[in-house]
Amino acid sequence: MNLTVLGSQGAIPKKGMYSTCFLLNIAKTNVLIDCCEGVQFQLRKNKIKFSRIDIILISHAHGDHYFGLIGLISTMSLLRREKKLSVYCPTSVLKIIQAHIKFSKMKLSYELELHALTKNKSVNVFENDYFNILTIPLNHSIYTNGFLFKEKPKKRKLILESALENDIDKIYFNKLTKGYNVKNRKGVEISFLKVTKDGDKPKSFAYCSDTAYSDKIIDYIQNVDLLYCETTYLLNDQDKAIKTLHSTTIDAGTLATKSNVGKLLIGHFSSRYENNDLFYKETHSIFPNVILSEEGKKIDI
Repeated sequence: MNLTVLGSQGAIPKKGMYSTCFLLNIAKTNVLIDCCEGVQFQLRKNKIKFSRIDIILISHAHGDHYFGLIGLISTMSLLRREKKLSVYCPTSVLKIIQAHIKFSKMKLSYELELHALTKNKSVNVFENDYFNILTIPLNHSIYTNGFLFKEKPKKRKLILESALENDIDKIYFNKLTKGYNVKNRKGVEISFLKVTKDGDKPKSFAYCSDTAYSDKIIDYIQNVDLLYCETTYLLNDQDKAIKTLHSTTIDAGTLATKSNVGKLLIGHFSSRYENNDLFYKETHSIFPNVILSEEGKKIDI
């Protein structure tokens, strides 16, 4: 599981910087999280092929989080994409996409599967053999979801020496790693626990875009390996954060601490500030393992 930062800024981007957008690669699936204006430039700059994007998630209907979506959908068709594309977004964004396709008489070369997000509670929106994607209800000025990515438990690891000592035929090795008991060459049943050990720890990533601080979020993100939390404002502008239902550096650091997360990634920086390092310093004073969003940065989760 690894994350590429495509955009680090808030609603108004700076030169060479873009509004919030990320590309998550999980179990060979590429998920675009929010879709800023200029996303196509960022994908090309980071050598991410449009055709390899499988899923797009839109947190809410504020423009800086979806203005690049329709252009990307169109370009994918111009490039003769064939693979299905799944988009999960609020109903308002879904209707905008449908209206554009209708009134521009767009004929797509691929299947566009649109899923409306409507629930004010956490729901499982995607699942395959390797991971789940769940929504995280957030507190913002309009209907907004964060997203939680959770790998499923991984196969156990075979202890080869122990398996050979117990006279188990190698054709059963894979079955043992899946948690099944098998019989050895003498017909004796061998417990999988005797000849295997736990697999790698499943990884998790939580994405909390525009939101006011809320202890309710903790229930969804407890112990995740990486948390992304917006930090639109520095502490001295806390009044603005409260008014606009955004988070400050201290809010993000407090949320990470209370949730016992492994690492904290911060972003969605307001353009009013000249130096983004100030966001790092304030957050680091609360939670030490913090990472600053920067365009092109790659994070191994």
